[in-house]
Amino acid sequence: MEIKSLDAEIIPLEVQEYIRKLERENLELKERLDLLLYKRFVRSAEQLLAEEKQPPLFIETEDETAGVPEKESDTAVQKVRSYSRKRPGRKPIDENLPRVDRIVDISEEEKRCACGSQMVRIGEEVSEKLQIIPPKIYVERIIRPKYACRACEGTEDEGKPAVRIAPVEPAIIPRSIVTPSLLSYIIIQKYEDHLPYYRQEKQFERIGVHLSRQDMSNWQQQAWEKLHPLAELMKKTVKTGPVMQMDETTVQVMGEEGREDTQKSYMWLARGGPPGKPVILYEYHETRAAHHAREFLEGFSGYLQTDGYDGYDRAVKERTDIIHVGCFAHARRKFFEASKVTKKAGSAEEGIKHIRKLYMLEEELRGQNLESAAF
Repeated sequence: MEIKSLDAEIIPLEVQEYIRKLERENLELKERLDLLLYKRFVRSAEQLLAEEKQPPLFIETEDETAGVPEKESDTAVQKVRSYSRKRPGRKPIDENLPRVDRIVDISEEEKRCACGSQMVRIGEEVSEKLQIIPPKIYVERIIRPKYACRACEGTEDEGKPAVRIAPVEPAIIPRSIVTPSLLSYIIIQKYEDHLPYYRQEKQFERIGVHLSRQDMSNWQQQAWEKLHPLAELMKKTVKTGPVMQMDETTVQVMGEEGREDTQKSYMWLARGGPPGKPVILYEYHETRAAHHAREFLEGFSGYLQTDGYDGYDRAVKERTDIIHVGCFAHARRKFFEASKVTKKAGSAEEGIKHIRKLYMLEEELRGQNLESAAF
């Protein structure tokens, strides 16, 4: 609402300024409401604007545009990368999988023609079906023969034991039935396929193997203790590169000592290391406090890329050897949300277009397989 010049003589300046303030606040609140409604009822996927996704539906032909003077455009020409459309239908089965041929043939009687001649094979039709065999478990019996001398019973060779046997092979968990294959299978099922131990316990029971969930949990803990030096090495290596990316996400831990099951915990993620040899490391912490990032970043120098969480700003506030940079994916999200609620034409859309150009440039450079020193 604009205040007319006549009103300026009647309404005091303080009141005019207060009205303008209320108008700005009203506009801001309306945009916030529109954004909340958009997030609540519209798909969360960030789609390109309609005019960016497809050309105009009604394109003039050459005859219709003949004689029309060309207009000078104030927009730069932009190249749009080509894309391949997915073919509908079932994807072919991986060629690297082994094949077993099974011939489904007609009987010998049907191979003889009514004229009395023997029919010959002129071709074939091939179809593929996927077969699967459930996990096969077997017990490996490790036999270590014992040797002794019946003649002297070991008296002639006192430097060696009278009964000789091969030493026990080293194992990641001594005096247990665990093998590397069993341990890796259990841990992959737990952390890659998100299959808890009580379900794995039922799976093993169906094939006649009794492994308690408590045993599997104990084996996991012992495996971690053995792999702890490797984790420390990864933590050092992730800090050796020029760039590190960090993020954190919520997890819920049940039965944690001194904490409620409903409390939020956090899994912190770091990705870095030498160029071409990235290291990805996860670390669990009970909170999202900035001091966790500060402690983790000790010994690192270079570029730190994160989202907009201000805890990272506080973590590197006093560090002059770390340059904190943001993420264009998160920045683009704000432009995209603004384009859906703001009434100002062009501002948010222009930001999205500029970011898309940077994405295309990045993809082009990545396709050239350039070394890091070339950037």
